Amino acid sequence: MLKYLVLALAAALVVAATPVLAVPPPPPRAERLVEPVPNGPELTFRDTVRPYQPVPMTLSAQAGDQLLIRLDESGHVLVLQVDAPSGLPWLSGAVPGPDGLELRLTETGSYRLLVLVSADAARAGRATSFELGMRLRR
Repeated sequence: MLKYLVLALAAALVVAATPVLAVPPPPPRAERLVEPVPNGPELTFRDTVRPYQPVPMTLSAQAGDQLLIRLDESGHVLVLQVDAPSGLPWLSGAVPGPDGLELRLTETGSYRLLVLVSADAARAGRATSFELGMRLRR
């Protein structure tokens, strides 16, 4: 009986010592250059976001411009991140309201906008489609 207990314990230790293979993150998506015409019509983009694979966009703007962002998605799991031309995160984890989000830009240069799945939804493996509307006022 003791022999079988020792063998079972040894087998359990072997299984516990087996290395677990980590799943690599998905490859980054290509960055999309967005060129809104100042005071022009709203640009609309449709795409799907997967966990840990944000949709990156870059747009050029001037200090004092107003950026209007509208994000429509049914799952209520997406957030926005905006990085200033200096590279610093300017806005992180924002969820636009029903009327969208208005940002007064403070630097001249290229702003980076990421549409990403919120942390809780990413851990659950949720992906969702969205429509992003963007307008630049000068």
